Order: sequence, then C-alpha cells, then structure tokens
Amino acid sequence: MSDKKNVLVVENLSYSYKNGDHEQKILDNINAEFKSGKVYAIVGESGSGKTTLLSLISALDKLQSGDIKFNNKSLKKISGQEFRLKYVNIVFQSYNLIKYMTAAENVQVASDFDGRKTDPNIYLKKVGITEDEGKRLVNKLSGGQQQRVAIARALASASPIIMADEPTGNLDEETEEKIIEIFKDLAHKENKIVIIVTHSRQVADKADKILTLRRGKLS
Repeated sequence: MSDKKNVLVVENLSYSYKNGDHEQKILDNINAEFKSGKVYAIVGESGSGKTTLLSLISALDKLQSGDIKFNNKSLKKISGQEFRLKYVNIVFQSYNLIKYMTAAENVQVASDFDGRKTDPNIYLKKVGITEDEGKRLVNKLSGGQQQRVAIARALASASPIIMADEPTGNLDEETEEKIIEIFKDLAHKENKIVIIVTHSRQVADKADKILTLRRGKLS
C-alpha cells in the first residue's frame, strides 16, 4: 500500500451544451474534494449530470468553466491522454473492452501500460472469472462477465484514481456485494481514490461518502 496522500479537487465546475437556441446547463458551479483511501458514491436521477461529471473528472471531456486539480496540478496543464494513462482508470458502463482480445489479454493491457508484468488471472479470479473464461474472447462472454473483466482491468492498473460508471449494473446481488468489497479494498488497503457513479442505493450506502447531484448542484 502506498502512503502517499493524493487529492483530486473540483473547483467551480460548470458545464452546458447548446440545444438549438437554448443553452442547457448540466453542471452548475460544482465544488468537491476527493481524497485517497476513500470510496465516494455519486448519486442522482437520470439526466442529473452524473456521467458528465465523471467524464470531466476523467479528462474524457474538456473543461468549459472552472477547474479540476490532481495534487494541485490543473488538468488544463495535463493532456487528457496523459492524465488517463498515468492517473485514472475508468470502469465504463459499456465495458470498453478490446473485442479481439481475450479477457486475460484485456486485463494484461492495464499492467503493461505501467511497465509491470503481472498474471491477469489473479485479478480475474477476484471478480469471479475462471482461468478458462479468461482465455475466451470478451465478445463471447455474457454482459455480466464482461463487466467483471472491466473491473479486473481496473484492479490490475497502478492508477491512483478509479472511476466507475454503474459498475454493478449487470451483476447479480451476490457478485455486486463482492465487487463493492473489492472497491473498498482498493481505497482502504491500496490507498486509491475510488469514485462510483451509481443508481444503486445498496452500492451508495457502502461508500465512505455519498454525493448527490440534483439540478446541476452537488451536495
């Protein structure tokens, strides 16, 4: 476990898009602080801006107004590609796995980026994927299995920030419990910042802190 304390700060963040002549505000002057060693749940109704906030924090979308800083360094001074490569690993709701690779190869890619050679089956086993299943192409796996591979890929990464968009949406209740515990271990034992966007109250209740998005405001 790393003892380094990482801090991700959102400052006066606003975001909107044009809808014809009308400007639709999605996020309105949001401020938040995320510290290593904790699990954060971001909850809110559909269309409240949860995924937009995750995309901005992950540097998938460009900032319009306000700033996001990681350890006092503005994302405006780090390219989005560099930030995602070095600092953040994202578990997408749509999995974003490499279809022509096996489950194990998808997980291996995450550790290869960090220059480490680790056994991907270690991480696949943690999320309930067998070694045999790990040898299959990911498009031959069920939606729930692909979701678990995406989570295993995040486990294999050395990134200090883990972002997850509805990570348990395609999982049964028993597997959901195991995945929540894994995310908690990543924060509490490996000192990562874990931010989960979720509709599940069960997932949110297991977080160290719950943030609610409502009408563009975060509370």
